[in-house]
Amino acid sequence: MSADTSTEKPGSDAEKALRDLAGTAYSQSVASSWLAATVLHRATKRRRSRRMLGGAAAGAVLVGSVAAATVGGGPYYEYRQPSAVMESTVPVGSSVVVNRDLEPVALDVVQVALDIDGRDVQSVLRVVGTAGDTVACPATSSSSSCTLTVNGRPIANSYVAGLRTQPFGTVKVPDNALFLLGDARNVAVDSRMLGPVPAADVNGVVVAVVDDGAKVWPVEGAPRHHIPDDYEVDPETPVPPASTQG
Repeated sequence: MSADTSTEKPGSDAEKALRDLAGTAYSQSVASSWLAATVLHRATKRRRSRRMLGGAAAGAVLVGSVAAATVGGGPYYEYRQPSAVMESTVPVGSSVVVNRDLEPVALDVVQVALDIDGRDVQSVLRVVGTAGDTVACPATSSSSSCTLTVNGRPIANSYVAGLRTQPFGTVKVPDNALFLLGDARNVAVDSRMLGPVPAADVNGVVVAVVDDGAKVWPVEGAPRHHIPDDYEVDPETPVPPASTQG
């Protein structure tokens, strides 16, 4: 593959679009200066990458972290986490890289559209049970927390098992559905209140978490998945953020 030696002038259409997005981030009531800074940081990174990558690879780039619907044709997109429901696994204000082509399995973290009181609320939650599983967290007399079980057995993953959970009754997960929990279970709205979520409502599986310094790490407590390079991740179309309780 031959190197693309072309450079983008600061006034080019692509650069202007990135800077306009950063300006929009400043103007949105739900956004922060972090969002604009991240967009501009990655705009600079994009210019450097284009000098090193072939022209075909340089066509799809990571342009920023905003709460977003999936767009484009590639498997990866980035979603900015607007709520605390997955703290501290996915800190509020960080972003996640999502693979829309993966099928969720137990302990995966997924980006999902929830139906909450008739509203479509985008969220990030963890898969605890899949079709056919029985999920429970029965109360004990000695504690206000409980031991989360799937099919009668405590979850083996030490990270997930260590997350504090309030008791809830036994739930059988139907076909084509998932039982989802937020890691911050004291604030999350999830399958304890909503019941099992249709698998079709899952937009994709989270494969990495990205902090405000653009550092990328795997999802704690989840199966390991391939983490793409920046240029493999689709840009996004902003959408209203999820509720802090979603």
